[in-house]
Amino acid sequence: MKAVVVEELGKALLKEVPLREMGPEDIKVKIDLCAVGGADPYAVTGEIPFRLPYYIGYQASGTIVEMGKDAISMGLKVGDKVTLDQHRYCGSCYNCRHGRETFCRTPGYGYVDSLMAEYGMVHQRQVFKVPEGVEMEEATLTEVIGAALQPLELAPFNQGDRVMVIGAGSCGLTILQLCKLRGALKLTVVEPLEFKRKLALELGAQYVLDPNTQDIVTEGMKITNDMGYDRVIEASGDSAMINPCIDLAARCGKILYFAIYPDHPDIIVPYDKLWFKELTIHGVFGQSHMFPRAVNMLPLLNLKPYRGPTFPLEDFMDAFDAHRTNKYVRVLVKC
Repeated sequence: MKAVVVEELGKALLKEVPLREMGPEDIKVKIDLCAVGGADPYAVTGEIPFRLPYYIGYQASGTIVEMGKDAISMGLKVGDKVTLDQHRYCGSCYNCRHGRETFCRTPGYGYVDSLMAEYGMVHQRQVFKVPEGVEMEEATLTEVIGAALQPLELAPFNQGDRVMVIGAGSCGLTILQLCKLRGALKLTVVEPLEFKRKLALELGAQYVLDPNTQDIVTEGMKITNDMGYDRVIEASGDSAMINPCIDLAARCGKILYFAIYPDHPDIIVPYDKLWFKELTIHGVFGQSHMFPRAVNMLPLLNLKPYRGPTFPLEDFMDAFDAHRTNKYVRVLVKC
C-alpha cells in the first residue's frame, strides 16, 4: 500500500510500504480521509524528534474492509464507517491498567500513526463506529476532541468559572466549545488571525483578543474585573504566550500548557507569583483513554466550520503547504 513516510529529516515521501499482518483481533480499514495534524509538519522538519522512519497521519476516518476472527468486542462489521484512535496500546501494563494508555510501556506498542495511507491495520480497541449523522470529514476530528477533553479532565472547572483559551486552531476551537458546554463564564479566546477570531465568536466565545494589537493581560483583567481567569489553556504553540498565562490566571487558578512548541522553550515561573496566587501549572499530552468519549461528543459539536481544502494522497505535500499558510483551520488528504 502507499503511505506517507519521513525517512530523513526535511523530506516526506509517498511510497509503497507493507501493511502489518492481520492479527486475530485486528481490523483492516480503507482510509477515506486523514487530516494534516498539528504535529505532522514538525515530524518532517525534526522540530519534534520522532524516531525515523516516521509514518505520517494520526487523524483519520475510513471504512472497514476486513476483520480478524476475534475482532468482535466492538460490535463492528465490514462496511462500517469508522474513526480511528492512532494509539495502539497493550492494555495490560501498569500505565494501561491505570487509565494511562497513551503512556503504554510495553515494547512494540505506542503511537502507530501511519494513517495518511491507503489502508490501516489496527487493533479493534482503536476502531469506533462513526455516529449517525456525522460526516467522514468531521469524524477525522475525533482525535482532536479527545485531546481537547484532556485539559478539562486534568483541571475541571465549575459552571460560572472564568476561562481563557489561547489559540483558535482546531484544538483551541474544540476546547472553546467544550468549555462553553461546561458552563464557562467570560469565555475569552486569544488569536492573531481575524477569521479565526470571528469563528471563535460564532462558536461561543464571549470575547476575543488580538495579541498583535492588544495587551492581552490588561484586556483580560478588564474582562474579569481584575480577578483573572480560573483556567487559562494555552493552545497556540507560540512560546510568547507562555509567560502571560501566569499573569492572566486568577488566585487558585490553573494553567494548562496544551500546545506543541517547536522551539522547545523553558518555562520560567517567578516563584512569588506561583506562591502568592497558589497556582497550579499542568502539562497536557495524553488522550487515548478519552477516545470513546470523544466519539460520543462528535454529534454535539459544531465542526463543519473547521473545513478547509481536501487534497489527493499523491498531492500530500500541497496539503502540508496549505496547512502552513494558516489560511485554514483544517486541511484534509483524500486517501
